[in-house]
Amino acid sequence: MMDISVFPSVYESTRTDLSRVSDDLVSGLKIDYNDESYMIGQLALQEGLSPHRLINTAPGELDFDVLFRAALLLAQEKAGSDFSMTMGFPFEMYHKHSDMAKQRLTKSFDVLYDSSTFATNGATGKQSATIQLRNVDVIPEIAGSIISLRYGDYQEEDDFFVVSLGYGSMEGVVSTTNGIIRRTATSTHGMRYAVNMMKEELQKDHYLGFKTEHQLNVAFQNGKINIDKRSIDLTALRRKVLKSYFENIIRPALANSFQDSDFATCSKIYLVGGGAYFSELTNLITEEYDGILSVEVPDKPDQMAVKGYCLNTAMQFEGEGTPVGIDMGNASTLIAVLDE
Repeated sequence: MMDISVFPSVYESTRTDLSRVSDDLVSGLKIDYNDESYMIGQLALQEGLSPHRLINTAPGELDFDVLFRAALLLAQEKAGSDFSMTMGFPFEMYHKHSDMAKQRLTKSFDVLYDSSTFATNGATGKQSATIQLRNVDVIPEIAGSIISLRYGDYQEEDDFFVVSLGYGSMEGVVSTTNGIIRRTATSTHGMRYAVNMMKEELQKDHYLGFKTEHQLNVAFQNGKINIDKRSIDLTALRRKVLKSYFENIIRPALANSFQDSDFATCSKIYLVGGGAYFSELTNLITEEYDGILSVEVPDKPDQMAVKGYCLNTAMQFEGEGTPVGIDMGNASTLIAVLDE
């Protein structure tokens, strides 16, 4: 069994005292880092004015360092203070950052946080947690989903295509029993492309004020947005931009990467990542491969990568602390802890 925690990948600095505004740690994340206090995740969306995150950051950059410490704090709740972990990067970042990430993250972290946001007993105020990362592995993001498909609940034994519909990037590859076929690996614009198209369409008729990209992504997911105190239905616009995203980005990327020889050995394609929740998009992919491939959307497709990270930790570092996976996604951060 895995315990999975999720929070939006946004943060905002604050100098406000926040007392009992949340129910628990995951919805009341507030930490101190480099002499500054930050609201993180749901708390930033609730109490902040400009919750944000830069896309595809790495260790040493403020966005990554703040959100990573919040993830460690949540992992500590379930795994204790001494554990091993795996995380991933998209293909275009993996080779550049993997070695550096291992070196910078395999150490002890002191995380200072404010429990006043959620605690109702006497133990409120600034708290300190010391977390020792015994081992850290870094793998390509899509490899996490493949590990989950092959060694998790699905126990997939055949060759297959897998496409990850993430917010920052869309990635695809062929997975065989011997590993991935590197020639088939593709990486291009993620769901952010469709969200920005929606923003451009909305700006033709509405003033969006100071809404951040991540606030617009939440509206995109919900299919509605409030502008000038009125609720606007976004479902038709979302369908339009997702169709454009598929035709201009996804279809050509997959057509250029997958060859006839790949279709000779693969009979199914798995769609993972947060974008796989949008039937408007998955239906277009299903139509594209109708009669050629079986299109499969796993349960909770956005959790496939972090489950694979956690399983990878268990396999690589057996007996060296509780296995943990951390997915530093551009839209959401997920933490998986294996209950052995």
